[in-house]
Amino acid sequence: MKKLNLDEIKGIELSLLIEFDKLCKKNGLYYTLCGGTLLGAVRHGGFIPWDDDIDVLMPRPDYDKLLNDINIDKENLPAYMKFVSWKDGSSYFPFIKLVDDRTRIAVDYLNPDLAGRHIWIDIFPIDGNPSDERELRKLYRKMIFMRKILCIKLAQKNQGKTKLKKMIKPVLIRCLKGISFPWLCQKMDHLAKSYDFEESEYVGGIIWGYGPQERIKKSGYMESISVEFEGKMFYAPSNYEEYLTSLYQNYMKIPPKEKRKIHGIYACM
Repeated sequence: MKKLNLDEIKGIELSLLIEFDKLCKKNGLYYTLCGGTLLGAVRHGGFIPWDDDIDVLMPRPDYDKLLNDINIDKENLPAYMKFVSWKDGSSYFPFIKLVDDRTRIAVDYLNPDLAGRHIWIDIFPIDGNPSDERELRKLYRKMIFMRKILCIKLAQKNQGKTKLKKMIKPVLIRCLKGISFPWLCQKMDHLAKSYDFEESEYVGGIIWGYGPQERIKKSGYMESISVEFEGKMFYAPSNYEEYLTSLYQNYMKIPPKEKRKIHGIYACM
């Protein structure tokens, strides 16, 4: 197998996004770019130069159709592209991924037997958020706590950024052994749906988001515009400025080198 460089990894991720976009349009499903992918589209016209992943959001009703495979026509999806999720036991994350199973990867600090072995794009649900600030903070605080538990369970126990983390990880992983991935993912999914999407004025990516700053107006999110990403056009929410400002403040400003996070993906094909 050939080792892939960053540009080649990005090219495969872009092909996954292109096919995902086609599938959504064919099946009447709504999605938008989100997080660093949306930031990259707005600020760079594509990937953030030091970034190496693609993220999208789907309204909970459409996301659940995809998650539960309800009347989804995948006939034109390339055979080597597969949706994986906790729902059918093909993933240990509480959200959907679209993967290219011709590839093999390893990610720093993650157990490859649990975190996945293929190049992917992440597909997150966007759920109803409470209007009350106190309830909002409480909801995201609970989810972030569950997410930390999941990340510990996914960790490679003999790796760590510090000696202390290397020592603590095996102990924590052993302590959490009694918590199963399906149970934890189901709990996270259930918590994310605490506020009905259709009835909520605000929405946000609870299940794997940054925190309360994820919340935006649903009306703006559900009105789409098209943005350019690596020479192709994809959906973005019409209130992307509100969204990006909430997440990154002055989002058009390039961060200093020390704040440019790289995931550390090693891939071959």
